[in-house]
Amino acid sequence: MKVMKRGGNKEDFNVEKIKQVIEWACDGLDVEPLALESKFDEFIFDGIKTSQLQENLIEHAKSLCSPSQPDWTFVAGRLHTMQRWADTRTYDISFLEFLREQQSLGIYTHKGLDVYSDRQIEYFGSKIIQERDLAHSYASVITAESKYLLENECIQQMFMVEAMIIASVEETDEDRMFYAERWYNRFSEREISLATPWLANLRSNGNISSCFIISMGDTLESIFDNVKNAAMISKFGGGLGVFLGKLRARGSSLMGADGAATGVIGWSKILNDTAVYVNQAGKRKGAFTLALPIWHGDVEDFLELQTEAGDQRKKAYDIKPQLCVPDYFMELKEDPSAEWYTFCPFEVLEKTGIALYEVYGGDFKEAYGACVKFYEAGVLKVVSKYNAKELWKKVMKVQFETGMPYIAFTCAINRHNPNKHISYIPCVNLCTESFSAVIADEIGHTCNLASVVVGRVALDELAEVAADTLHILDNGIALTQSPVSISKAHNDLLATVGVGIQGMHDIIAREGKSFYDEEFIDFIGEEIAYGCVKKSIELARKRGRYQAFTGSAWDNGDKFEHYKKYSKNPERWEDLEQQCKEWGVRNSQMTSPAPNTSTSIFMDAGAGVMPVYSAFFYEDNKDGVMPVVSMFLKDNPLSYARSVEKHDPWELSKTIGWLQRWVDTGISAEYIMNKNREGFSAKWLWDTLNEAWKNENKAVYYIRTIKKGEGLVKDNDICVGCSG
Repeated sequence: MKVMKRGGNKEDFNVEKIKQVIEWACDGLDVEPLALESKFDEFIFDGIKTSQLQENLIEHAKSLCSPSQPDWTFVAGRLHTMQRWADTRTYDISFLEFLREQQSLGIYTHKGLDVYSDRQIEYFGSKIIQERDLAHSYASVITAESKYLLENECIQQMFMVEAMIIASVEETDEDRMFYAERWYNRFSEREISLATPWLANLRSNGNISSCFIISMGDTLESIFDNVKNAAMISKFGGGLGVFLGKLRARGSSLMGADGAATGVIGWSKILNDTAVYVNQAGKRKGAFTLALPIWHGDVEDFLELQTEAGDQRKKAYDIKPQLCVPDYFMELKEDPSAEWYTFCPFEVLEKTGIALYEVYGGDFKEAYGACVKFYEAGVLKVVSKYNAKELWKKVMKVQFETGMPYIAFTCAINRHNPNKHISYIPCVNLCTESFSAVIADEIGHTCNLASVVVGRVALDELAEVAADTLHILDNGIALTQSPVSISKAHNDLLATVGVGIQGMHDIIAREGKSFYDEEFIDFIGEEIAYGCVKKSIELARKRGRYQAFTGSAWDNGDKFEHYKKYSKNPERWEDLEQQCKEWGVRNSQMTSPAPNTSTSIFMDAGAGVMPVYSAFFYEDNKDGVMPVVSMFLKDNPLSYARSVEKHDPWELSKTIGWLQRWVDTGISAEYIMNKNREGFSAKWLWDTLNEAWKNENKAVYYIRTIKKGEGLVKDNDICVGCSG
């Protein structure tokens, strides 16, 4: 029997060569090579190509993968990596030759590479560890090829070039060399996970920011300016939140004509179509969340945006609705007889001077009460009245049906806003973990994201890796190409970044802990926060504090009082506070645990801060069927056995609350309503939302419902759309 080589010549089939490849792919892994050898002779034919032989091996290795034999996914990963090496041949030439060729072909276009001499590039090439490509599972390798790797590139080359570009903004040659090598090793060892825009766009000089929020003003000019902003953000690969709370409600006056306004639904449909037709960098559909306060006059129509019943002309199925809920409503809904009024923000502002969309806490309660009195006095006309509890039940009903709206607890968000002196935070971003002060038509929230892969980091190194992650993200502010001017204005003014946590379940499994171990969750949160703040002060000393520092919660000490309140070691926060008084901080907000759905597969890690959906599952997408295995499944299967749908969701909200003490923006946390569990009732959702609010969760992401007799189906598209 003959085998067709890659060059087109034929040679006799040699089973010994196959055995050698199998031995190599299985070396050091907890698998039995004979199991793969015994399957290999299926589907072999005369004239088979070597690439087909390799695919045969890969498919059989995948088929052998199971919860008790998870290492077969790494065998398949090695075999596919070997194929990539053979296809590209780029490890066969020097790194200098490779990089220059990529530049000449127009594949690498970032000018940051131009700061390095040939000799320096040769040095970096000597530091690349090709064998680390072999540490990736099959799902990881396929994800890299599908989403991140550019033409001719292999994983270690990508990591090194990313590190070189990120380090290119350092001030001295010495620092550039030091940090490029340091960060290559962080990426290569997969201790730090860059968000999808970084991995996909940085080398080609594109946008690397993940998250954006814009606010529409109530004028035609502002509306269409922001539709254009939304389109441009989507074009360059960003996920977007759009605050609609300033737009006049249906039935309000328009150009002097009473009752002429058609409300926010029509504008929602325009944004919906913008998301559909202006996709993210040509790679996936646009991803927007539209936010409306629960006191807005169009709230009932807004809740119906994605339900199946009702007028289809009022539907917008391609965006994600978000409801902004103040504390006062959460208090009122507990009273079965309490009434809730909704208003038109335009009418309220025009007739009373009250801007309901930019107050929170006691100020909101006072302003809302004043609006009710104006209504009762006949001043306000565009008003509706609901039973507060029944309105909340309607919100829950829609969540059971569609998984949304997301809930943004705006009072908690703004209580902890470090930049109250600049503006109000109106809503949350696409994945609910990133937000900051926004001014309509002037500054739009922008954030760069990356995560600490905590399962691969020693406990005593968490702060150090978090510090590196923040440093990388701060460099990203200088590197990114802001898609719109209000985004650049935000970067210049607030320098917001978001260090996240990837794979909380992994470190819990590794350390034999629990999601309900408050001390351990506190420890993880504090170490990461401490590392970030310490590094941000160091960067402020070198580069200057963020522009709006004066008057902020960093400046007046409120941030440090908060940290000292919860810390087991408040003295170290006092030390940082003294340094901050002298130097300030570089970044106004620093921590944002994202969902990490796509990048976590590349990292072979848990996705975010919640328990895993399954310790072993098959990812089925356009790239095929891929086994995905939790990091410490072999070491601690019992920890992973309690997957997310087996937890009481209201209890998990307490875990998020503990972590939220150390996270200065939000946390992407979705909750599961499993109707197959004993004792399930709609009260589970009521209790989960209530506990999330009471435990100072700043937002609630998806509500996923598992129907009777069915299993969990997880749609991860929206997570990929934002931060990856």
